[in-house]
Amino acid sequence: MGSTDPEIAPGGDHIVAIGAEIRGVLTGFGLVAAGVLVLARVDLGLPGQSLLQSLQLHMGVALLGLALLLALARARWRAGLVVAMAVFAGGHVMWRVADQYEGRGALAGLERAAQFTLLSFNVLNSNDRHEELADYIAGSGADLAFIMEAGRLRQHFEQLEAVYPYRVGCEQGGPCDLLMLSKLPLENVEIRSLGNTHPNRMIVAQTEIGGEALTLVAAHLTKPYFDDAGLFEARRLTRQLAAIEGPLVLAGDFNSAPWADAIDDLVHGAALLPPPRYNATWPTELGPLGIPIDHMFSRAPIIIEDIEALSDPLGSNHLGLIAQLAIVAE
Repeated sequence: MGSTDPEIAPGGDHIVAIGAEIRGVLTGFGLVAAGVLVLARVDLGLPGQSLLQSLQLHMGVALLGLALLLALARARWRAGLVVAMAVFAGGHVMWRVADQYEGRGALAGLERAAQFTLLSFNVLNSNDRHEELADYIAGSGADLAFIMEAGRLRQHFEQLEAVYPYRVGCEQGGPCDLLMLSKLPLENVEIRSLGNTHPNRMIVAQTEIGGEALTLVAAHLTKPYFDDAGLFEARRLTRQLAAIEGPLVLAGDFNSAPWADAIDDLVHGAALLPPPRYNATWPTELGPLGIPIDHMFSRAPIIIEDIEALSDPLGSNHLGLIAQLAIVAE
């Protein structure tokens, strides 16, 4: 029998049921998203929270899409709640990054005493384009190069040493993950371990540029899905940098976005200055829509004046970073 309600057309009850089902499914997604957002921002001591924090900005964009679908499904108040979640996710990221940038203002407009160029690049252990990669590094014009997962470059050391006569890391017969190359003499060199998961992934050295002594630090932190290893390494790195006095440059693969707790604590705890912008470096397929997990930082009187992500990953799953740094005249 057909419906006796004159306001419901034949088959209308079926359409109403489908609409209700769609709203229910979308609401379920919203509840899951709310739970994930809580896990990202409330420190519950659970493994993997750092990974969720790095995805926070992308979560905000996804929430806007979910809000649109809810609005189209005529669940407007629920769409409003999801929009509020998206605003919180994105707003928190922007607030945290803006807070990191406050220290750069003190060095703006001051006279520069010297300048230098730094390349930082996780080149991937299985890189099949290692010949092009070696050619790029040698011809990059960088005064210093911090290279991670450098194993495939062993066979190109002779070529690289013609440009960078000073090298730390990848000693013969040893592991070859972290490599520091320099056109400038390096002193007081140390290879340190930030943890037991992946040892020997921190290099500390000193050099002099424009008459200013400075400390160079290269680091490669463990991925955030290795339990809490990456977070513990970031905390150890923060303590070790805080113990180093004077101007400093830090670069490497941190496997976390700058708004994640581990990196934000590092910036504030070690008195670091961020670059003029954070460039997306992973995954390379997303280009500028990816996540910035490779970073460069400085400590006054050094400031990063410009930074770019390479347009070609050269066989890596990361985009390299190349930056112009300056030492402010005192």
